[in-house]
Parts: sequence; C-alpha cells; structure tokens
Amino acid sequence: MEGYAIGFMAGSPAETMRLCTRLVTMLPTSDHVEQVLFGAEGAIAEIKAGDLVIEMSTGQLHMLEQQAQQLEKMGAALIDAPVCLSPAEAASGDLIALVGGRTEDITRAADLLEALSQRIIHAGPIGYGLRLKLVNNYMSMINHVLTGEVLALARAAGLDRQITIDLLQNTAAGRGQLLTNFPKKVLRGDTSADFPITMGIKDLSMAINMFETMQGDACFGALARQLFDDAAKAGHGAQDCTAMLEYFDNKLAGKPR
Repeated sequence: MEGYAIGFMAGSPAETMRLCTRLVTMLPTSDHVEQVLFGAEGAIAEIKAGDLVIEMSTGQLHMLEQQAQQLEKMGAALIDAPVCLSPAEAASGDLIALVGGRTEDITRAADLLEALSQRIIHAGPIGYGLRLKLVNNYMSMINHVLTGEVLALARAAGLDRQITIDLLQNTAAGRGQLLTNFPKKVLRGDTSADFPITMGIKDLSMAINMFETMQGDACFGALARQLFDDAAKAGHGAQDCTAMLEYFDNKLAGKPR
C-alpha cells in the first residue's frame, strides 16, 4: 500500500519519514510533536515535497500553526486532526476526527482517518480542528467540575444522591442546554422569555443562599449570577435565559479572532 511502512520498527522519526509519504503524530504535548518533527533525528531531515503530516495531538494552537508553516516552506503539508471520545472508541475505531486543512490534503489522509474514526468533521483551514477540539474540551472539563460541585452541594443540603441524579438526568440541568432549550429558543432566533434572565437571577440567589447556610461554597453559582446580572444590565433581563448566547456574542463582537 503506497504511503505505508508495513511491519517496520523505525529507529527515529527521520528513518520513518524516509520510508513514508504520510506521517501521523498523536502525542501528549506540542513539545513532543516539535521534537519528533524538528528535533535531533526529527522527521524534517527526510521530509520531501508532497509529503503529508497528520497531526492528531491536542496541543498549542500557535505551535501547530508554526509547524504547518515550516513544513509548507519545504513543499510538504500538514493537517490537524485531533479526536474526540474515549479509549473504548479508540480501540474500536469509532472516534470523531476534527480536521483542519486543505480539502485536497484531507482527502489524501482519508483512509487513515477512517481507520480510526466513525465520523470526520472538516472544521475549516489549518488549526480549526484543534480549535474545535479545545472548544469541546473547554465545555467538557467545565461540566466535570460543575457536576461534581452540584452533586456535592446537593448532598450537603441533605438530599439523597441517587434521587438528585435521577432528577438531573431527566431535566435540562443534567441533559444539557444544547439538547433541550437552546435549539428551541435562541438558536432559532427566539429570545422571548420562556424563563427570563431576571427569574434565573432569583432562583440562583435562593440556591446560593441555601448552600451558604450549610457552609457550602457555590463557586459556579456565584459566577453565573454575576454574568446573569451583567446580561440584565446590558438589556437582556426580560429575555429568555438562552439569550446569554446573545450577551456573549455581543461582548465578543469586534475582538480579534
């Protein structure tokens, strides 16, 4: 099969590149990728015009862009293709690949990406796969912390944990806004109030007060209330809580991207 070094254990990235036209990197950090590509015995020593690097790590955006520029100077190409989901999906080849780069380069990598992934999303030019992965992980990591805080605060309030979980799994609180309220409201351009931001402030304040009487530190609640307050001051108070998207869009409008 063209482009593969089958059954060969290379002694260095340079040796690997000598035998291949396509190189996949999936490493812990951008520094590791930098070492593999441009370090001692790095792939750069053997990269040829027309070669393709498929960078699947979750690393630093600025380093990825620099690496792509360096390879382009040599006539080679780079696409970024970080993946989502868990080790179980990795083992079964059912990951989601988030890809940034030129369409023709992604087409050249398609068979390799399809071997690992059940879905390939072309997010945009170089770096946009990584941008999308970081957005996903940003929300995911926040949800880990928020879920832990909520369940701990619920127990501190004397509630049975399983009863709490059973409720949250059947409401927007636990199911997530992108599966419930946002598609029905703000994502359709409708911010008329099913539940206005002013009422959100009221309910958050009461919950925070309850937790404070039990020595609970409602970190996310305090932050959310402050942001709701800011949105209300910006004129969104009578709008639906999903209008927080409009608040943040307006806040970020005109800032460098």
